[in-house]
Amino acid sequence: MKVLVTYFSQSGNTEKIAKAIYEEAAKAHTAELKKLEDVSPDEAAGYDVLFIGSPLHSANLAAPVKECLGALKPAAGRKMALFITHFAPAYPGQEMDEFAEPAKAACEKNGMEYKGCFDCQGYLADALHEMVKNKIGLDDEAWAGMVEQMTGRPNGEDEANAQAFAKTVLD
Repeated sequence: MKVLVTYFSQSGNTEKIAKAIYEEAAKAHTAELKKLEDVSPDEAAGYDVLFIGSPLHSANLAAPVKECLGALKPAAGRKMALFITHFAPAYPGQEMDEFAEPAKAACEKNGMEYKGCFDCQGYLADALHEMVKNKIGLDDEAWAGMVEQMTGRPNGEDEANAQAFAKTVLD
């Protein structure tokens, strides 16, 4: 089976998870790891399984990932899974899988099987801390707790969980 793990990453969080998924996929399949900007819709059509990774930006998939999903070509029998990273430990009142709606729609449109969404917390780039803290209205103490919780993420446990997700998708 041919597997493509592709991702958009600005801070390295999504890239780290992409590499973990790729390592799992490469154990038993022909697998490639590529940045999203290095993959054309025609090229993506040549794989049996697509793993597509995105950070969440303002509670949405990154714009380049949405564009990629919209440009995918029909491919009956192909499978797709999504993986996302986010700075918050959870989004209150929302299931993380809700962020996968664009991937689900792309699968439905193109005759592909949607295999699920893996998510994990990542570390928010330092340059964004003040803006995000103010946007979500946290005081200094609450923000310090948030920073402590995201420091070091994604970690080895997150990578192992990503590999377990990949194994489930590929079995």
